Amino acid sequence: MKRFRLFRRLLYAICLCTMALFVASCSEEPASGPISPFEAKPQRQALGKVRPLPRKSDEAAPVKSLAKGAFTDDQLIAIINQQPALSTGDLKKLLLSESPLSEAVLLAVLKRDAKMSTGDLKAVLLASTPLPVAVEEAIQHTDHMSSGDLQTAMEAQAGFGSHFLGTTVSKWMTNKEGGDIWHGGHRIKFPAGALPQDAKAAIEISPSNYVQVEFLPDGWFNKEVLVTISYKNVDLTGMDEKSLTLAWYDDTTGEWVDVGGKVDTKKKWITAKVWHFTQYTISLR
Repeated sequence: MKRFRLFRRLLYAICLCTMALFVASCSEEPASGPISPFEAKPQRQALGKVRPLPRKSDEAAPVKSLAKGAFTDDQLIAIINQQPALSTGDLKKLLLSESPLSEAVLLAVLKRDAKMSTGDLKAVLLASTPLPVAVEEAIQHTDHMSSGDLQTAMEAQAGFGSHFLGTTVSKWMTNKEGGDIWHGGHRIKFPAGALPQDAKAAIEISPSNYVQVEFLPDGWFNKEVLVTISYKNVDLTGMDEKSLTLAWYDDTTGEWVDVGGKVDTKKKWITAKVWHFTQYTISLR
């Protein structure tokens, strides 16, 4: 019996010691270790005065397919002149979707700092044919287009006689270089040295019911000058194209003088070399 009591007291003492040790261990600080990212708190960093970095140039917005007439002239001109400039390819798509374009829009294209490629510009001009007279003249005073693309665009103006009636296009020519000028499908080509002096060349299309074209400047030349008159808008019913000829008006006699010429039935024009300018027309031999 005494042994049992002694054993019970000993067991009780062991339990008390065990509990004391457990309580002591729970009161100690946990060992240091990695902190869970979910428990970490952000630290505020002293930044001082904030200086925003400059951004790079904005990229031009892509051009989506637009219904014809979606933009006003003012809106189109703003897009043409925007900086950074729209790529020539995207600008071409936009302008073609809005064609035919007004005189103001076409002139804005020609004055644009970022020039369109010669092929893209030709496409835009052809889509707005017949061109406003001011545009037809302006394009000939720039170096925006190759000679071949310019000729294609100018040839396309032929056949719109009523559009160009009573209008004039002019261009300054030098004796040293010569050059050419177009209007309504008609053309003058000065070889170098043909002009007695530098002068303003011009093509005036008569408002009459006949194909009559006045070439300027007046006077005689040092060399023959090539002139071309289109007959695309001439009624050829019952006529032989090969019998067509150019004639100039003689103010002294009041008669038309046959000067001949080469007929191009494909391009529908007649070319001839002449020594002086006056009024010219197309007639039958």
